[in-house]
Amino acid sequence: MSEYMQKTINQKIDKLVEGGLEARITEKGRVFLTLPEKMNLSTHYDETMPYISAIRALSQNPRSLNYYRLAYVKFDALREISSSAALLLTSELSRWDDSIRNRLTPQVNNWDPVIFEKFNSLGFFNLFRKAHVAPPKKIKESDVEFVKYLKGNHEEKDYRRLKDQLHEVVGERVKKWAFLHSGLDEAITNVCHHAYPKGIRTLEKDQNWYLTGAFDKVTRELKIVFCDQGVGIPKSLPTSKIWEKVLEWTSSLPSINRSKHAVLLKAAMEVSRTSTKQSDRGKGLPDMKEFIRKRGEGYLAIMSGHGLYKFMVNNGQEANKSDSLKLPVEGTLIIWKVQL
Repeated sequence: MSEYMQKTINQKIDKLVEGGLEARITEKGRVFLTLPEKMNLSTHYDETMPYISAIRALSQNPRSLNYYRLAYVKFDALREISSSAALLLTSELSRWDDSIRNRLTPQVNNWDPVIFEKFNSLGFFNLFRKAHVAPPKKIKESDVEFVKYLKGNHEEKDYRRLKDQLHEVVGERVKKWAFLHSGLDEAITNVCHHAYPKGIRTLEKDQNWYLTGAFDKVTRELKIVFCDQGVGIPKSLPTSKIWEKVLEWTSSLPSINRSKHAVLLKAAMEVSRTSTKQSDRGKGLPDMKEFIRKRGEGYLAIMSGHGLYKFMVNNGQEANKSDSLKLPVEGTLIIWKVQL
């Protein structure tokens, strides 16, 4: 990494600290992060993303007295975290662990029991080779059943384990949901072809995707969350097959809006249904939208770069939302939630 990039990371962390990031930085440049009380990408985005961004930036810095480097991430104050925030946080911690040759050792003595139980149910500790933790404390049984995290390299597309776990928590009918198979296949295929293009500086071992799910037995809500750590949809669109259609879709907009990430995400979703002449491709996410329509309740959210696109159905009424994000999602995050 160049000296310029290392200085840029220092400046980024200083700016995040000025904005409220809870971090202690020693004279030798070691950074100790303390996670906030609540982490949620819907209700507490501006409080959550600085920590995700800081972990990503700091895990790239080599060991040097001149530059900041991540030393510790403290969970003790954390009391609430959404499934999507938990997946993003876990993906960045796993990436950090890979960068230091799998030497992270989670210290859970002062974790909130509910947080411990959630991360344990999600299979958080299985991702770290040096994780040796005591059995979770007995707390009130949760109504939510979680699917353990799946981590795969960009060349892997085997998500059979997710479908098997969904079958366990939802039931036999999940095997017949073609939308689930095609939707996941498209998301992971996109990682293979677009998230990590040739020439990218990301090491082969860091070209990963992460996947999890949750099912609420009381509300009958199913949630699936997927993320990668690649270049993001807005940056990968110019090399995609649908780029010409995206340009056509945005041509009627003011020129100042055409390059906004939120606009590009919405355009990509609008034209994706006709992105290929092959009958078995180009479905996936549109299939997931159609399943939400049929159920009359749920949403599909895509966050990538500085953009957010969300398709929602509430009591059978459809709505779309596009927003610009102050702090970017470095990669792509897909959240799909439906009422069964």
